[in-house]
Amino acid sequence: MMDAEYGKRGYLKENYRIFNINDYCRQDFRFHYHEFDKIILFKSGKASYIIEGKEYCLKPNDILLVRHGDIHKPVIKSNVPYERIVIWINSSFLKSADGLSACFDKAAENHIHLIRLADNHAKEIFSIIEKLIHEDSDIFAAKLMQDCIFTEFMILINRAVINYNGIPIDYKSDKLTDEIIEYINNHLSDDLTLDRISNEFYLNRYYLMHKFKRITGKTIYNYIISKRLIYSASLISSGETAKTACFESGFNNYSVFLKAFKKEFGCTPSEFSRQI
Repeated sequence: MMDAEYGKRGYLKENYRIFNINDYCRQDFRFHYHEFDKIILFKSGKASYIIEGKEYCLKPNDILLVRHGDIHKPVIKSNVPYERIVIWINSSFLKSADGLSACFDKAAENHIHLIRLADNHAKEIFSIIEKLIHEDSDIFAAKLMQDCIFTEFMILINRAVINYNGIPIDYKSDKLTDEIIEYINNHLSDDLTLDRISNEFYLNRYYLMHKFKRITGKTIYNYIISKRLIYSASLISSGETAKTACFESGFNNYSVFLKAFKKEFGCTPSEFSRQI
């Protein structure tokens, strides 16, 4: 089975894919991102998840929302079984499915990626996805039934996020780094240099470099490049030309953009657009 925690950075062609996993996972995951959205339903174990600089300490029945382009990694803390359900969701499909992407948009807007619900509410959501996992794929109209169950699951997830009044969430965060990340994401098309960012936040450039790398796992330069490539891929997915995507995402050299894009996604922009 392919690794559901790391997965691939490419394009998910199915509408969704589900992994039900219970293992002794000791892999040291790297920071990464996906072109698809991801939901993790945490069942048991000792683990946390770092998403865009915030580390969420997980408890049973927690639900994590990782939006396409979010830089993240799990941190497995012991040899006890790590049990979770991981769902990959095609973001293009979700946007076209009557607004079911609102949960990810709301999570991004609030800069919070975890919801912690009352036991009865969480069990309702978990039981629906368990029903989907165990739905017999060989009976009449199985795919239609699976899609109906998945839609019900996503509706409940959206309602839970949009009307969230759940249990307080445990996470570690650095306010300054959060502000720097937000600034970068809001200025991708600008000339983002280390000096510009350090001046914006009145910080010594070397202090900024070390602090950002320590908290996010990436250098500021690599973070900016990753976010620009993510944005360029989303522009290409929406029908923009490679040249438009190049300059709108902040690259000022088309050849440099093409080389970086192919290194990141394993294909050229034109090949990428044909996969969609």
